[in-house]
Amino acid sequence: MNILITLYSTSWGGAEESVLNLAEEISKNDNNIFLLWVANYDSPRPVVSFPKVKIIYLRLHRKLYGLVASYLVGLLCFYHKIDIANLNWRFVNEEGRLLKLLKIRSVATIRAILFDRNSCDEFKNVDAIIGVSKAVVNQVKALGFQKPCFVVYNGIQIEKLKFFNHKVFLPERIFSMSRLVPWKRVDWSIKAINTLHDRSYPLRFDIYGDGPERNELQKLIEKLGAESYISLRGYVNIRSNQLKRYGIFLIPSFKEPFGKTVVEAVIHGRVIVGSRSGAIPELLPKYKLLFRYDDFQNYVQKIVQAYKNYSQYSKNILKRQNEFKEKYNMKRVARDYIKVYHALLNGTKKTS
Repeated sequence: MNILITLYSTSWGGAEESVLNLAEEISKNDNNIFLLWVANYDSPRPVVSFPKVKIIYLRLHRKLYGLVASYLVGLLCFYHKIDIANLNWRFVNEEGRLLKLLKIRSVATIRAILFDRNSCDEFKNVDAIIGVSKAVVNQVKALGFQKPCFVVYNGIQIEKLKFFNHKVFLPERIFSMSRLVPWKRVDWSIKAINTLHDRSYPLRFDIYGDGPERNELQKLIEKLGAESYISLRGYVNIRSNQLKRYGIFLIPSFKEPFGKTVVEAVIHGRVIVGSRSGAIPELLPKYKLLFRYDDFQNYVQKIVQAYKNYSQYSKNILKRQNEFKEKYNMKRVARDYIKVYHALLNGTKKTS
């Protein structure tokens, strides 16, 4: 197959890494991938080492790309004889306008829970939707989308992870890793650790990642007088030795669409405290350290529970590792995407 994958990137994050990894993995199945990568910020050009993945890289402002997206995607599809177009959820409406005219099947991958929408009109030009979790697909259906929907859980390149010795993890060493944006609610974690510090819990909290909330989070840390035990550490590679001692991982996100860092934390063997919101309960069913997403005090209680009963919850996480390695690896993701592509090309209407 000749496959066009599009991505409009506003900053580097988990979605960007996932799209790049997916393109590489799908190409291993004798498919030609044309990756249209458009960014509105200064960033290094994405690099791949697979000959069947060709990257078309552009730097365009959102408004300008919105004006030219339909013509650009249509031209690429015509020139490269594309069989199926996989649009990634920004600019789906614009990118899909000419595809029906060109008789090219299309699917949009949605990597967010669209809780701020009141309709699904932006997806009217695609033949189907892939959601990265049931939570994503359920919200799209609630908005009235009637065409086929497929759940394809995201995955990671497990073979590229660095495995740390979980026996040296410390329950008092706590961290988070995410884009610093409001819905990740890193401020909740800062306030929770500060509350526990005031109760004499000897916790150390490090925050990895970057984003528009960084300055405000630093101001919050300073306002609470927490600089000695809470730090913003910036971006870190998941393989870095900086991560080798952390025992507890925090993810208080509101409406988390998937939870790539949750998968990484489980495979590394770290205890997780997270919100019972979005896809996190799908990834961690029957897990006792998920707090009511709108209850801050319950979040604080769950961190205490994790710290005091660390050995118990560590064993629970370690029991989940093999399942996660099998279910959330990029090879499985690529197989599922190829099945969806074939289903659409063959006219299958079944919704999964």
